Amino acid sequence: MKKILLLGIAVCTFTTLSACSNETKTSTNSENKHAAKTEYTINYSVNGSTFNVPESWSEKDGKDGNTKYFYPKDGMLLVLFSEVSPSIRSENARTEYLSGIKKGSLKNFTEKDGQEIGDDAYGWNVSYELNEASYNGAMIVVNVKGGILQFIMGTTDQTFETYRDAFNAIYQSLKYSPRSTDTSQPEASSQPAASTEQSKPEKATFSPTDTFDATIEAISTYGDYLTMTQKIIDEYLVNYENAFRGTYLESSLSEQRSEYAAAFDEQKKLYGNMTKQKLSITKSSLVDYLKTYRDTLNDYINRMKALVQ
Repeated sequence: MKKILLLGIAVCTFTTLSACSNETKTSTNSENKHAAKTEYTINYSVNGSTFNVPESWSEKDGKDGNTKYFYPKDGMLLVLFSEVSPSIRSENARTEYLSGIKKGSLKNFTEKDGQEIGDDAYGWNVSYELNEASYNGAMIVVNVKGGILQFIMGTTDQTFETYRDAFNAIYQSLKYSPRSTDTSQPEASSQPAASTEQSKPEKATFSPTDTFDATIEAISTYGDYLTMTQKIIDEYLVNYENAFRGTYLESSLSEQRSEYAAAFDEQKKLYGNMTKQKLSITKSSLVDYLKTYRDTLNDYINRMKALVQ
């Protein structure tokens, strides 16, 4: 059985990645519109697995045919296939994998929020230093036929949260041939990637009655996230109506209802097909977003109150 040497491969490839130019390769693959971001994507293939990447990200092939590099504005994405036998779902394999990365050229490499993803993958949030620059991002490793496929993304200046949805969408678009684990069952020719969050067992419906921090922190699925978002919007509109009834600002309420309904529809486009899936590596960022969203709306009401008094 081959050792899990992908750790060394990943380290070497990161060094190569940082040195690559932002040269864009012309692609003849078809383009697909990403509904949530209204941005076109291009379909790419690495060792038979396919995935979609935003058209605006420049792309460069690795030398071995099993590696692709992509460059958004503030960072880089590595997609790498490695022919290894150990499963990334094995704790020993993960330990060896991470240990190798930490011994390589990535300084102060830190992983956190490790989580199984579906049946075939494992993911982490990561941070590291490379060529005197600090990066934060995420890493997902998938068991595929013949080895593993790695998606490793980092961005500078703490900008990764602005790319997290795009990173998740790239992984969500993945189609791959899984490893054969049961010879009594025919192997599927290809299957879509599992969500970056696992399915959650049946639980009581999340029905928030307030927007306190503790309530926001109780979300556990994307469905809960959408429900909490709607609650924050509803509470804001009620508070706005109560605060400015009888003033000149009351006339804008109808327009605001339409604007926030449209904004919520965009959230549903992004997360609506994942409502039952459990939050894992994205929970902290979504919780922080909801708290900031609530506070921003409340602050707006308070500022406008000062204008009408």
